[in-house]
Amino acid sequence: MNTLVEDDVKKKYTDTYTELVRGFCVDKSILDIASKYPFNEHNQAPAPFLPIIGSGYFTATIRVAIYGMETLHWHDLSKFVDKFSKADENPLARVKKYTDGNEDGTEIKSHKDNQRFHVHHAVPWYKKNNFWGFAYSALACIHGVSVKTLKKKDSTIEKSFIWGNVHAYERFSKTPKKVGMSREDWEIVYKEASKRFDSAQLLLPYTRPQIMVVFHWAMTRKWLTGKEGDWEPSEKIPFDWQDFSIEHSLTEEQTKNLVHYIRCYYLAETKTFILHTMHPSGMNPNHKYWKGNGIEHDIWKSAIRHALRQIMKNEKFSSQS
Repeated sequence: MNTLVEDDVKKKYTDTYTELVRGFCVDKSILDIASKYPFNEHNQAPAPFLPIIGSGYFTATIRVAIYGMETLHWHDLSKFVDKFSKADENPLARVKKYTDGNEDGTEIKSHKDNQRFHVHHAVPWYKKNNFWGFAYSALACIHGVSVKTLKKKDSTIEKSFIWGNVHAYERFSKTPKKVGMSREDWEIVYKEASKRFDSAQLLLPYTRPQIMVVFHWAMTRKWLTGKEGDWEPSEKIPFDWQDFSIEHSLTEEQTKNLVHYIRCYYLAETKTFILHTMHPSGMNPNHKYWKGNGIEHDIWKSAIRHALRQIMKNEKFSSQS
């Protein structure tokens, strides 16, 4: 496997995001809005979300990136702006302590102690049918282990992936509206955050994940590759669902509908297989395509196995599975 140098990746991440975030935070319109919503335990305007590289990513057996649509109520806008707008040799390091809930150097021992995503530890947020439920199922399948094994305290896999979002700032109907942000203020923050941070190309070229799972059906080629226009034929990876259809006794109509559930792309520049599917809220036993037959997990697990076979074939790489 083409290994990564951790220090090089971290430097590139810092170089990429520091100026983007500082530009966002010193923008007069953002400063004005942040001052209107000062930090309050029960009434915080959310901050933009930045991708997180797990501490075990650089030594992982398979490099994985998992992207969702958005993260609801990610920290506090006023504190985020305050930390990044001030001159600092490495403002990202200071904000990372805030992100990890470790500003005073005291380790957060449980999710109950702090609502932040502590040291890339998603277990406290795991539920069977929410985003992390599906994300963990995908991660476990990729590494050939059970979710139960993955969730153990000594599991290195759990901290081995990149967590990101297609949208750096959440929709108005979620936290912004609930905490009293005006739509006008939200639109400004959303526009500025999207303009600066909504691109996978800010991370992909130097982190080079082998598998990237995107749980957001509205993901675009422009967001993923930075290129306008339709997908190139070389970027599309067709699935052969014949064996899957036979195994699950699917009708002809259901087999055709598989294309509405998951797609696969390949980025030759980074040797990344993109498994593109809908948000987990659409993956449930009562989905209109499957009518309660419970195969929604199997569909994209089959796709994951397909991507793993391609990795092994292309890179002569042996996975844990």
